[in-house]
Amino acid sequence: MGYDVHITRRENWWDEEGQDISAAEWDAVIAADPGLMVVPLWWNAGRIVSKNPSDAVIATMREVAKALGARVQGDDGEYYDA
Repeated sequence: MGYDVHITRRENWWDEEGQDISAAEWDAVIAADPGLMVVPLWWNAGRIVSKNPSDAVIATMREVAKALGARVQGDDGEYYDA
């Protein structure tokens, strides 16, 4: 088991309703920054997720979230705001 951190547009990553991040948007972010391919992030159900991310990965997630108009939130609901 691990601890996930999510990039989401929803109030809380677990909410069933709210604006999704589309797979096409995620693909566009990766296309714009090929370096993201080595970062352990994956798209799942309208959000982007990383398991047990390092501080460096969380910093990258904050940059991606900013580009997507989203926020970074941990499994327990805490936000990782810059």
